Amino acid sequence: MARDKTAREREQREATVDRRSFLGVAGGGVAAALGAGTLTSASDVANAAEYRTVTVSAGETRTFSVGSGETLENLLIDMTADGASAKIYASGDGWTVRNVAFKGNHPGGHYLFTPAVSKGGTATVENLYMGDGQTAKTGKGGIWVNANAHYGTLNFRNVHIAHFIDNGLYGTGPGAQGHGGVVNVYDSYFDSNNISNIRVGSLDGRTSHVENCVVKGGTARPCGVGCSSPGSVNSRGVWAWWGPVEVRDSDIGSSPAKREQDSRAGDPEIISKNTRWGSNADTSRVPAGVPMTAEEAASGTSSASGGSDSDSTTSEPDDSEAEGTVLELVAGSNTSSISYEFTVEGSAKKRTSAGDVAAEGNDSITDNGDGTVTVTGVAGNGYGDSFLVDGDVVSMDLDESKWTIRYGGEEVSVSDLSLPNKLVIDGSDAPRAASTYTFEVSGSARKSAALGSVNAHDTISDGQISGRVIGGKDGFRFSGEITAFRLDGPATVRVEDGS
Repeated sequence: MARDKTAREREQREATVDRRSFLGVAGGGVAAALGAGTLTSASDVANAAEYRTVTVSAGETRTFSVGSGETLENLLIDMTADGASAKIYASGDGWTVRNVAFKGNHPGGHYLFTPAVSKGGTATVENLYMGDGQTAKTGKGGIWVNANAHYGTLNFRNVHIAHFIDNGLYGTGPGAQGHGGVVNVYDSYFDSNNISNIRVGSLDGRTSHVENCVVKGGTARPCGVGCSSPGSVNSRGVWAWWGPVEVRDSDIGSSPAKREQDSRAGDPEIISKNTRWGSNADTSRVPAGVPMTAEEAASGTSSASGGSDSDSTTSEPDDSEAEGTVLELVAGSNTSSISYEFTVEGSAKKRTSAGDVAAEGNDSITDNGDGTVTVTGVAGNGYGDSFLVDGDVVSMDLDESKWTIRYGGEEVSVSDLSLPNKLVIDGSDAPRAASTYTFEVSGSARKSAALGSVNAHDTISDGQISGRVIGGKDGFRFSGEITAFRLDGPATVRVEDGS
């Protein structure tokens, strides 16, 4: 009988809530749910969503689960009772957690929210309130992205996380496991979370983005169970682990008042764009849309004005008007952190708005000073990089068995793309005379605007090059050897073997 009683008591302390009761469901009346003094204007009342309140009893822990395609929304979890807490687990693809609030102090011992996204998938967390903090010197904390299951893309927007002990948003686990999962944080507010406020990064060549976020510091609570230095306080603003993190249009003022990277973890890098750090940061502002109370989050409202940077945007740089041919390199789905290098006679530009094949911060373009540029990068797990190439690819170094290469929308091999040899038919000395030509090569050939004109009279078919010049130049790149040749007219021919 004693064993039965213990089991019942444990069940009461940690109850699991059937997610069907709360996924996509809004409960009773708005006025009763919101309480007095929560809404700031008539428009807030009009836009407020109905929400349900789940009250957690003293000493109890409630658990909520979200799976693929499901939405948990308009929910206030009241854990103001002594020792009350909750957990949300989310996994799979296409799930959403929206307008959800944890009201009350977290007693510690577990993370409030543990999300993950399956391979190739995307999930969204928005309007989340975790602003009431955690008991000092306890263990674990706010959000921990499940390192063992996160392969996809997880986007946070309009979240409020304050005064947690073991990281506010701990998103580096995916990189540490090499699964390639990425975490992005937009339009969010963090206040004095210990160890770090925002901790993101991925091993597999994907850039994590932190955009229009504010990190305020100064009142972090000391570390406890599980910390290497119990009782310590070190509230890093943005901590980059396992690869590049781009911080854009943000104010990061948490102590220490600068970016911090851990050199033990791969090749971390912070790319700062229009961001203020330390004493230069405006931590008095809160990005527009961030919920300032649990009631605001659950009802989908916000009293945050956005401050001086309320017009900040999170859009990617526009490369739609850049010139060139699209070159895409896509890593195999079973690869991890594989590299490539290619050289262009001409120019190359990153395509930063190309989804899973967007070039990012760990991809580089180097001007060699001789009319060529060299492009290097890393990708893996089915993701890739893409560039706008204006000129000729003259060399490419990669393991072709691990990559898919597309040039101008067509799948090509390295031998099709990288053509080291030059052929120029020059009729400049005879401006009024036509010269016709036919060449055959043992490899592949492509017209080259960098070497001469490109027009409809010049054709390439099955290794045969033919055309005419009248006072100008025609240029080609080719691989292999010239196996046949005929020229009628006064033009001259120049061949350069670059192999």
